[in-house]
Amino acid sequence: MSETTHKHSAKTILKDLLEGNVRYAGKHSKEYENLKAKQTPKVTLLTCSDSRIPQNLFDIDCPNELFMVRNIGNQFRNSEGSIKYPLLHLNTPILIVMGHTGCGAIKASLSDYRGEDDTIQKEVIGLVNSIRLANQTRNAAAIPDEGQRLAIYAQVNVDHQINKIINEFNIKTKIDSGDLFVVGMMFDIHGVYGENSSHVYVTNINGATDVKALKAHDLAVEISLELSGMKFKRL
Repeated sequence: MSETTHKHSAKTILKDLLEGNVRYAGKHSKEYENLKAKQTPKVTLLTCSDSRIPQNLFDIDCPNELFMVRNIGNQFRNSEGSIKYPLLHLNTPILIVMGHTGCGAIKASLSDYRGEDDTIQKEVIGLVNSIRLANQTRNAAAIPDEGQRLAIYAQVNVDHQINKIINEFNIKTKIDSGDLFVVGMMFDIHGVYGENSSHVYVTNINGATDVKALKAHDLAVEISLELSGMKFKRL
């Protein structure tokens, strides 16, 4: 793309964004009348910065539902304060840690990233232990299919981040009292888990990863057998 074309594209994008906000304000401005004093989100969502993960992936098109925290590789330590704030002060009862298939941060952590900008290196290096864990526990490096291999790495990374989270003292206290559930999920962009693209799958609850145990968990009591059979999966 030439510099002239790129500048034209940026101008068009900005115009589209502002026009889009006019439409959004026309639909939602009244909803903000009750939100001027405070926010009361139901869920804290830690997910990857990847633009293919939309904010409305749960078909929620209104404000004050999700407290979203995003960074490359959906890492706890990289956004620890931003994650703890809604848990400790807004008291959201669910924290979702969501990875996804084909994660660019996972790919980067598997490569020689020393030529990257220092700030990017600092974020990518945090995923190295997740890669090692996946190789040790799942022999991930030996999986021939790249899509499956990257999905395993991303799934194990979700487990690894959750293990860090649930061992934080002030978070563990809320989990032990039943005031907080930490749920691991995978967003399937590539259809690796067996359904069509864009499905979300529950892979972990409070550190538990056995699929039968996940389906039988107290948190899943209102979920139908059909839905749990579709949505509770691990590779």
